Amino acid sequence: MKTTTVSALIACLLSTTTFAANQFTTVSESAPLGVGNIVTLETSPLKLIGQPVKVGQVMPSTLLKRSDLSDFDTSAPAQNVRIYSIIASVDTPVCDEQLHELNDHLASNDTKGIDFLAVSADTVFAQSRFAKAASISDKVTFLSDAVSHNFGQKTGTQIDGIGLLTRTIIVVDKNNVIRHVQRVPELTTTPDLAKAINVAKQYI
Repeated sequence: MKTTTVSALIACLLSTTTFAANQFTTVSESAPLGVGNIVTLETSPLKLIGQPVKVGQVMPSTLLKRSDLSDFDTSAPAQNVRIYSIIASVDTPVCDEQLHELNDHLASNDTKGIDFLAVSADTVFAQSRFAKAASISDKVTFLSDAVSHNFGQKTGTQIDGIGLLTRTIIVVDKNNVIRHVQRVPELTTTPDLAKAINVAKQYI
């Protein structure tokens, strides 16, 4: 992918003038992850790379960074069901809306037994800045894949050439088995959080 094309796509993705708050459509459709597949950004197709994860398989082992720079191991034993809310960047308006939807749900619903994990390729510092400015609940754990992009590669959520992740929700049970995956076909839409939560509740 040419540098000029990458720059134009990132500028489009980061634009806050094209869209208004709460304007993005939540979709139920899901598209495949990983190499050989694409996600669209309006009219532009973006290639995905990495090994796709699927329902029924064990969540692959990879290290992400917490806000305190400690490691989070995706394969470590867990007491709760986990929902990975994977976003492109905290600096995009669609991701902002996706995270605020999650935050609003946490404020008005009992979420005992479920861990909510927001994953992006932003640095931990950018994630912390966003969480503070947007008043995101501390019930949401931000995790960064900025160091190695290993998470993106091992889950098939990596967008080739621009260093970002594609918008996806993954539900993992207490035994690290993947129970639900939704990858939106278009980056300016948001995944169905309510459906993911309903699936997660079945495994608490």
